[in-house]
Amino acid sequence: MNRITLTELNYMECARYLGYGKNAPDEMTERLMRECESELLDCAVPRFVYKIFDIDRQNDKIKLAKTELCLTGSSIKEHLTDCDKLILLCGTLSDKVDRLIRKTELSDMAKALVMDAMAVVAVEQVCDKAEERIRDEYLLNDTHAYFTWRFGFGYGDLPLEEERMALRLLDADKRIGVHINDSLIMFPRKTVACVIGISREEIKSRKKSCVSCNMRDKCKFRLRGERCGF
Repeated sequence: MNRITLTELNYMECARYLGYGKNAPDEMTERLMRECESELLDCAVPRFVYKIFDIDRQNDKIKLAKTELCLTGSSIKEHLTDCDKLILLCGTLSDKVDRLIRKTELSDMAKALVMDAMAVVAVEQVCDKAEERIRDEYLLNDTHAYFTWRFGFGYGDLPLEEERMALRLLDADKRIGVHINDSLIMFPRKTVACVIGISREEIKSRKKSCVSCNMRDKCKFRLRGERCGF
């Protein structure tokens, strides 16, 4: 288990989640952002856990060596092209943030909406910092390694069902208090689990796109003619 310190949150990302696009939020929303940022930074306990696995390719599946987990789907296979290792990463803000959001919902729904968006920004920043730390540690021993971007379970055609085994391999329940229910919802809610590929060869740019995303038909950003930015 590793701790992360957050000192500030990205207001522009929060505004984007709230539907402002490239426009600046109004004065009231900015005030709510400042309040929510302060409360979130006070109560969150940002943590992450990760493990590195060798890749064992079996037909159309990506098997994590010495485990029973196979990652299926064409999108993850393409994402890990030329990779011989992968990182399983899980980052969370803690159940204290879940309780803060529920408490806010009881008194101020407008603020709760902003709080939820700021919490999404916060957990992504946790993963950004975790990824940076993991890369730095890995490159101390292998300066010729290259890394893909984070590929989340449920993105593209990578099944959410495979997230359960991934969390088990990370021992996420005991190490950072993350578990998953029968409906495949993770708790704490502001938690991210993802895959990062490691290659010995420089990785060709394979950016996320709407075509490979399983949310493309109901994405609020696409409906407005925008991109989510991931």
